[in-house]
Amino acid sequence: MKLTDLNPRWVGLHNWSSESIYRIGVSFNSPTTGKRLAVLFTPAIDPDGLAAQYQWGDFFPGSKKWARTGDTFETLTLTPSLDFSASGEWHGFINAGDVT
Repeated sequence: MKLTDLNPRWVGLHNWSSESIYRIGVSFNSPTTGKRLAVLFTPAIDPDGLAAQYQWGDFFPGSKKWARTGDTFETLTLTPSLDFSASGEWHGFINAGDVT
């Protein structure tokens, strides 16, 4: 299954000095139940190179962040696995836009 099949949306922070959105996570429909799931990742997708000036992690203290590669839903890879099983949800991988 493709991430693009699961209605993905970026999670972002707005920079008040410009119109840029710094993408710090992704949300999508669960491949098993359809409920909305979300995770934070690092590094941020930051085309303007400004996010490094902000400690966005301070907005989400103690939150786990997944390692990210890829800048689009079609190329996104997150590691390690995404485990929502404690709430009876999906546990799996996003690798190069594929959800397994």
